[in-house]
Amino acid sequence: MDKSTLVTEQIEAGSELIQQLAHGGFDVTAAFWFKGTEDNRWYFYVVSPIVDSEGLNQAYTRLHPFVWQMPQPFWIHPLEVKLIGPRNPIAKDVLEIYRRSPAPKGSAIRWRGKILGNVSIEEAYLYPLPNGVTV
Repeated sequence: MDKSTLVTEQIEAGSELIQQLAHGGFDVTAAFWFKGTEDNRWYFYVVSPIVDSEGLNQAYTRLHPFVWQMPQPFWIHPLEVKLIGPRNPIAKDVLEIYRRSPAPKGSAIRWRGKILGNVSIEEAYLYPLPNGVTV
């Protein structure tokens, strides 16, 4: 698979993982695919307050069982999943994009800005905000 192109299967896999996290009680503020300019790879980011309240290691400990339980073949490798808290500069910028976006509520956003947080990017794919999350 060409890692420089985000494919439909990856987008669908991200959506499935978000649903599993919600059903399993893992609090998600936002989720998105992010392609940095340095390594030209896509990573799946999950923004969760668990990172800030329980720490990054505990958040990953809680997240990984959800990723490993996904039906195979699954289009997201566990090492492609990145957790960040809502106070992270990338998360703050993503939430600001939702606030400013003219896209209808409940729509995904393809964002082609230059920087998220303090990281140079090529592109991002932002999933619709989970139910109950407002910006």
